[in-house]
Amino acid sequence: MTEIELKFGVLPARAGAIDAALRRAGARRLSLESRYFDTPDRRLAEAGLSLRLRRSSGLWEQTLKAPAKGLGERLEENVLRPGRWGVEGPPLDLSLHDGTPAGARLHDVLGKGGPAAGAIAAAHACRVERRSLEVEAQGGRVEVAFDRGEVHAGTALAPVCELEYELKDGESKALIEFGKAAVREHGAWLSTLTKAARGDRLARGETEGEPVKARPPVLDRGMDGAQVFRAALRACLDQVVANASEIGAGSRAAEAVHQLRVGIRRTRTAWRELAPLCPVAASDWEAPLVEAFRALGAFRDRHTVVASLQARLAASGAPEPTLAASDDAEPADPVEVVRAAAFQHALLDALALTLPGEGEPPARSPSETREFVAARLDRLHKQLRRAARHFEASSPADQHQARKRLKRLRYLGELTGSLFKAKPVDRYLERLAPAQDALGTHIDLLVGLERARSTADAGEAEAWFNVGWLTAQLDASADRCARALDRAARSDPFWRG
Repeated sequence: MTEIELKFGVLPARAGAIDAALRRAGARRLSLESRYFDTPDRRLAEAGLSLRLRRSSGLWEQTLKAPAKGLGERLEENVLRPGRWGVEGPPLDLSLHDGTPAGARLHDVLGKGGPAAGAIAAAHACRVERRSLEVEAQGGRVEVAFDRGEVHAGTALAPVCELEYELKDGESKALIEFGKAAVREHGAWLSTLTKAARGDRLARGETEGEPVKARPPVLDRGMDGAQVFRAALRACLDQVVANASEIGAGSRAAEAVHQLRVGIRRTRTAWRELAPLCPVAASDWEAPLVEAFRALGAFRDRHTVVASLQARLAASGAPEPTLAASDDAEPADPVEVVRAAAFQHALLDALALTLPGEGEPPARSPSETREFVAARLDRLHKQLRRAARHFEASSPADQHQARKRLKRLRYLGELTGSLFKAKPVDRYLERLAPAQDALGTHIDLLVGLERARSTADAGEAEAWFNVGWLTAQLDASADRCARALDRAARSDPFWRG
């Protein structure tokens, strides 16, 4: 069966109030003990699968979970294991999942003729106290569960404090409204981090996950316009929420911040270029994402771009390589940016757009959809050609705009590429990548030059060395950008084949 749920991280300081509210509403209390299993080479974890034995109220249950098609969806197969078992519980029986979609995934991961069940061993465990109840509201029946406890791997442990909303019946958009209430009332934030993933991470001695890069959606030529838009938007949100989960949980890793910004930009590209394909799409969510993007950009400029340029200035002999503008203020904390209610509500509103509703007007046909996408790509490609001709003579603002349009072209090509022939798509996108890298380096120089000038204008005489050195880099950088843009502009458009 397919499980549809939203999970939220919660600060431990909020746990008492949440527990009390659920208790007053009549929620039952359960003690859950879960034991997770994997192969020595972590095949299940690598594939996003979770295999566990869970004991609740004296009864054991074997569960297999696997990723489904979208955010909040998972394949889940539960099998009761009746009988009298010792403290270790019943032995694993993988055959109990035969004939199910999740079981097929497990079979593929283990491989034909691969390790038998005996090669799968206990990897980590989790013990939580759960408050849960079912609520009918917003057109759906939803199970609300609040878990507090710990994940264990050997002697290492990590706390668990999370809210889950699982759709039992009715409209899936009911989950969105429950999620908004959790954000508003309890300061919760969307999280994709499962207990199985927490345990696997703990067993490897890690405290944070790897930043999640973009993955293109899987489209087919039979999709109508609304289906293409929703698949593209869902793929973008997968990246956004995965990285926002880590930051919401306390990470300030530069690459996680960067990948979150990439995800936000891709999400806005999907919206701006493909939303007309979905007649009911609404844009109230976009402004908070733009605000968060800018705040995270200020953090990146301070802690990544500026730090890198200062190292280059120091190596060049700058007497004072610090690029601290006179009016420099500490940028917003990424954790607070992500946990902000406006940002979380925006994510939920965007997520709601990926859920089809009843009574929608007809969408564009598959052939009309491909024609629409081709026209959008053609427009952006023409802008690329113009930028290539005029880049070196353009103002910094126009150069920055050229970079944004190049990114939009590349992202739209990646998001819709599977509607076209694969090899021409790959060749085209490969030609764009060097231009994007060159423009990224160029814009970073402009950021550093602006800061250096601000410091020099404020009376810091030594800062003029930085102004001169950075200015001297710009001509060669602009030339590299123009040549890279020209090579990209001469690529054969894959959407015309």
